[in-house]
Amino acid sequence: MAQAVEERVAKGETLNQFLEDRAGRFGPRIALLFKPGFRYQRWSYAQLWEGAGRVASLLQQRGLSKGDRALLWAHNCPQWVLAFFGCLRAGVVVVPLDLRSSSDFVQKVASKTAPKMAFISRVTPPAHEELSLPEVRLEELDALTDGLAPADHVDVRAEDLAEIMFTSGTTGDPKGVMLSHGNLTADLEAASEYVRGEPSDRLLSILPLSHMFEQMGGLLLGLRDGANVTYPTSRQPTVLFRTMSERKATLMLLVPQALDLFMKGIEREVRRQGKERTWRLSLKVARYLPMGLRRLLFRKVHRRFGGSLRLVFSGGAALDPELGEKWTLIGVNIIQGYGATEASPVISCHRETDPRYDSVGLPLPGVQVKISESGEVLVKGPNIMSGYWEAPEPTAAAFEDGWYKTGDQGFFDAEGFLHLKGRVKDMIVLSSGQNVFPEDIETVLKRQPEVQDAVVVGLPKGSDVEVHAALRVEGADAAGGAVALANSQLAEHQQIRGFTVWPDDDFPRTHTLKVKKGLVVDILQSAESGPAAAGPPSEKPQDSATADIAGLIAEIGGLKPTEVTPEKTLGTDLNLDSLRRVELLSAIEGDLGVYLDESQVSDETTVQELHDLVGQGARDAADMRFPGWGMSWWCRPLRGVIQRALIFPLLRWAYRLTVTGTENLEGSEGPVLIAANHSLTLDNGLIIKSFPSHIRRRLAIAAAARLWGSPFCATINPLIGNGFPFSQEGAIRASLDNLGRIVDNGWSVLIYPEGKKTHGGPIQPFMSGTGLLAVGGNLSVVPLRLHIHKMGIPGAFPLLRRGDIEICFGKPLTFSPETTHLEATAAIEEAVRAL
Repeated sequence: MAQAVEERVAKGETLNQFLEDRAGRFGPRIALLFKPGFRYQRWSYAQLWEGAGRVASLLQQRGLSKGDRALLWAHNCPQWVLAFFGCLRAGVVVVPLDLRSSSDFVQKVASKTAPKMAFISRVTPPAHEELSLPEVRLEELDALTDGLAPADHVDVRAEDLAEIMFTSGTTGDPKGVMLSHGNLTADLEAASEYVRGEPSDRLLSILPLSHMFEQMGGLLLGLRDGANVTYPTSRQPTVLFRTMSERKATLMLLVPQALDLFMKGIEREVRRQGKERTWRLSLKVARYLPMGLRRLLFRKVHRRFGGSLRLVFSGGAALDPELGEKWTLIGVNIIQGYGATEASPVISCHRETDPRYDSVGLPLPGVQVKISESGEVLVKGPNIMSGYWEAPEPTAAAFEDGWYKTGDQGFFDAEGFLHLKGRVKDMIVLSSGQNVFPEDIETVLKRQPEVQDAVVVGLPKGSDVEVHAALRVEGADAAGGAVALANSQLAEHQQIRGFTVWPDDDFPRTHTLKVKKGLVVDILQSAESGPAAAGPPSEKPQDSATADIAGLIAEIGGLKPTEVTPEKTLGTDLNLDSLRRVELLSAIEGDLGVYLDESQVSDETTVQELHDLVGQGARDAADMRFPGWGMSWWCRPLRGVIQRALIFPLLRWAYRLTVTGTENLEGSEGPVLIAANHSLTLDNGLIIKSFPSHIRRRLAIAAAARLWGSPFCATINPLIGNGFPFSQEGAIRASLDNLGRIVDNGWSVLIYPEGKKTHGGPIQPFMSGTGLLAVGGNLSVVPLRLHIHKMGIPGAFPLLRRGDIEICFGKPLTFSPETTHLEATAAIEEAVRAL
């Protein structure tokens, strides 16, 4: 197998050839998804290839040529991928940056690489302005490249540089890992021998694409197999779980810390429900069950993750074998691997069919791994970098006789599986000469339920060094017991001699979520209270919703989460001015799915009161029901029969109907939003009748949620007109998501922007949410006006004297993503009035 991989690698494929091949093989299949509003945007494999070509053309127009560098400093999204491949197609070297990179770090990277352009986004830190570089905003990328022809062909070869990856921005001199097209495609080819996906797979990309773990495992491997990748708009737990549920994600990449947090969350819920005994018994039974029955046994857990999660790639740090086994017992396979940015990044991995958690797997085909005399893991292969950017001395120090020195201690077992013992730099050397690997002790500590996280370091004590644990625990008094229990399971030289209850919500971390142990030591040494520091002051316990709100307040206000307690006011105590309160309400609506009007929140609103308002909105959302049977296979023909046999004859009796402008509906691709004035009791039926049959058959009508109170309305609305409830306040997020699902299924939607019926006119001002639907849904809007030439008698249903109605369709309106909701609303209202 290794020889076959080496032969394929020897062909020298570039990432450009890789993407072109995928586009040819999977052309119309969906590759990337993103939901910036309430509707998913999709890019097929063919569109990804073509879009990258247009980005390359944009780069060439702006004077960039082969070998030039471009910064890519933005959040995960499909446009990030388009910019990445666009650079590669133009021969431009990509310099990805983590969003959390400090200004000083970015300045150093820019100084070293001399980029000619920067790709940024709306969430890129303001420090990008200090770079004085030409910029392209990812949100404007589609508009900037619209109409451009693909770039002229650039001769890019496997040995050419693809990207310079600067590893986690430390305070020292950052080193740029130079990765060629050949490095990346070699690692991709080798890793695919161990990890095989399916075109039906749905990946959820959470970790930053600016790091090789996610870039290789969460993007390139997914594209290789024809899968699709979804980028959530936020890493807030509420958004992640909602996205997992909507997309029914099958694959994810996670660091062990996230796996541990998810599992502890599950077990906290088990304890809250008092079902610990059932949980333990189920885990025991699961050992004797096949994977399918395990998933059935733990179906409630799987529902929280969308019901389809089958595989998680774990990397970036050591995985506790017990944690990995527990995930497998509940029906989710965990594949553990090992790598380094310098190795593109995968060095070893397990196969999905034979996972193990006591090692980091077998070396990839074509990748050579050996252990030096000092116990360090050395690697050689076509996936290994050529060196660090313009840094000959660090490059020379990183290699030993052509082998890359990983800095990790390890060994091979009798079956050829690689085991890691810890980082060379983190190893604690006692005065007795014995070596202690902190990871071994941390694993024992983290297995205890009351320990949320643990870091073990060597704390200098005069001429000696102390094995010291920093603990995040549930209750400061639990720390001593946790240390005593851990010591009972450790060897004499591993004994924890001192401990500190960590006062913050997390340890200082790098961009790849690794703990900065050097900084932990500095903090411990400077702590005035000494090693046996007390934990943070006790606070009123917060439920998960309150904690989410507190987290948003802390993030927007630049506060520590511990400062945000229930009794504090938003303005007086937490200093959130009116603009920050608006930002907070926007974040609550986006992350927690609850819309609150500005008038509901003031300076004196407390955190607890805000929580209660959000809770009420969440309950309103939970109470809403969105019937989907109106779009079912059996209801559609039944509706057509009812309309033609009953509704339309009655309307012909009541009104003379004239329809103009139907030519404006011709050639429209995909679903559209129809915006109409609301002037008659029977206008729904008249508008439905006015549409050509191909639109009428796939038309849904948004109706005010208040009209769905009775079983009769809840039945007749979906049956006759495929109506669905739409809330204009409170639980608006749930309504938007439901509308998004309807449109994503190919149904056009009729809305009445006035928000109320005027019974004959005149047209009332349109609600601002109209623009939100158009811009946020990326929908063409067809303006429609209903003219009443004669009302008829009686007005509600003119059976005595026939009415005279004219319906006019206008030309479709389209809006760029930069259009504000108010601007879009005004344009739509003007178009309807002008008909």
